[in-house]
Amino acid sequence: MGFVSHFFPNYYRKKILKTVRQSEALTHYLSQPLIDKKNLVKDVEFLVLDFETTGLDANKEKIISVGYTVIKNLHVIPSLSTHILVNPKQVLTEENVGIHQLTDDELKLGIPLTEAMDKLLLAMAGRVLIAHFDKIEKSFIYQACWSLYQINALPMTMLDTLKIEQKKLQKLQQHLKPESLRLFSLRDKYNLPRYKAHNAMQDAISTAELFLAQLDYMGEKQLIKLNKLI
Repeated sequence: MGFVSHFFPNYYRKKILKTVRQSEALTHYLSQPLIDKKNLVKDVEFLVLDFETTGLDANKEKIISVGYTVIKNLHVIPSLSTHILVNPKQVLTEENVGIHQLTDDELKLGIPLTEAMDKLLLAMAGRVLIAHFDKIEKSFIYQACWSLYQINALPMTMLDTLKIEQKKLQKLQQHLKPESLRLFSLRDKYNLPRYKAHNAMQDAISTAELFLAQLDYMGEKQLIKLNKLI
């Protein structure tokens, strides 16, 4: 199934659409064709995504917040930026609270994962996703789809600003230092401002601005096709 979903995503999308009944949001998402990778980036709408989680292993850990924003016509749309708290139904560790600045009391006011995924899937429909170090977002989306809908891979197209930077540095034959590829290290490199606030939505906005800066660096961004960035 991994082979089919990776190489023939629209075929796989139509196949699982026939069997999905438990979520209107998932049905709506699957009913939208994936964006053709030959499209010009300027014509594509992007959903820039960030998760905060209790840990890195999607099989064991939980999503505690979801943040996203939208890029349209190569501009960030602030009015569409969204922050969702998710109730993980477990007590946070001191380390979790220290990293994310979210307390148990705050997360008790969050919505269940199923509602958060409904909101996210509706926002994802008809758009290409962007994340920084997309392994986290992909793995937690896949795990959520398995636990909620018994789907083990969700057809989607996702760009990774970290991988975009890696490809650029490899082309320039520059040495890759892992710490230099962190989101805020790259924002400094592209002379983007530092934000004092830190949550999933702000990190999504930070990633969106980094992505647009990367496009500016490439030059002739009006002519860049999506498949050049994957």
